[in-house]
Amino acid sequence: MTILMQLFSLLLVSRIAIGDGSLQAASPNLNAAKAPTSAVLTTDVGAETDDQWAMAHLLLSREVDLRAIVTTHARLVGLSSKSSAEKAAEVLAKVLPDKRVAHPRIEAGSALPLVDAKTPRENAGVDLLLSISKEFSPARRLTVFVIGAATDVASAILKDPTITNRITVVAMAFADWPAGGDGFNVTNDPAAWMVILDSDVPVVVGSFAVTGKALKLTRAEGKALMTGRGPVGEYLYSQFTDWLDRSAQLVAKVVAPDTWVIWDEVVVAHVLGMTRGHEVPRPKLNPDLSFSHPDTGRRITWLTEIDAARVWRDFTQKLNATQGTR
Repeated sequence: MTILMQLFSLLLVSRIAIGDGSLQAASPNLNAAKAPTSAVLTTDVGAETDDQWAMAHLLLSREVDLRAIVTTHARLVGLSSKSSAEKAAEVLAKVLPDKRVAHPRIEAGSALPLVDAKTPRENAGVDLLLSISKEFSPARRLTVFVIGAATDVASAILKDPTITNRITVVAMAFADWPAGGDGFNVTNDPAAWMVILDSDVPVVVGSFAVTGKALKLTRAEGKALMTGRGPVGEYLYSQFTDWLDRSAQLVAKVVAPDTWVIWDEVVVAHVLGMTRGHEVPRPKLNPDLSFSHPDTGRRITWLTEIDAARVWRDFTQKLNATQGTR
């Protein structure tokens, strides 16, 4: 979930060259995969509207085996992990109303950010993530989507550092490369991202810059995407329009009047093979949320392109399938 506040009036996408300077594919090769990607979603669903869309898309994607949903706080807007869990249950019931279908477990995570970069927040969400991760290995990693505060992922690393050998973090976070910065997700728990970046866990970042460029929708565009897509499409469009109406001043200031960005769809795009990016030197997060760049030899993946047309086509086709239409 992301509310950029006022920090991101400029959304620029930078390309980071490595090796011969060519743009490298950053998404999994799903054509070669014979099994769905096992994943856990960490989310502050309910803080605005993009988490609902991303969560629904993941739930409808057979390419993803969504094992659990761990909800987190969004302290900047007063959202608790408990309230987020209630919203996640609402989305799950709307998208997968058939109770005979296996549903991912929902567990509320931390209600508060880390007090420092050394002390985990003990909670059931962290324990669930650690338990699921035990099934995985460096050769077969669990994907952990982070589309809210990273408190629970960081707590899991602090509680059991070996989890970094079993998971890959795919996150919607930070403003842009190479400066860093943030207006919401990282700001909700800076210490959590210090823990993640200081660890060896593989990280893929979809920034505000790349999402703001590719995943922007006007009210009319949102309506065109979701109209005729059955009850799930109607629900998601209602979430979108409610946000536009309820937060009109913020929407106009951050993006444009009657226009918002479905920021968190970047993690779905990535797991479905619809992004491109580069490996970049693994940065260190400073207290002011800027990056510094010590020479550690370690790297992360920074996404630079999202194929939005494919993302929306995939989403609408899956929505159509829920009502037996094409």
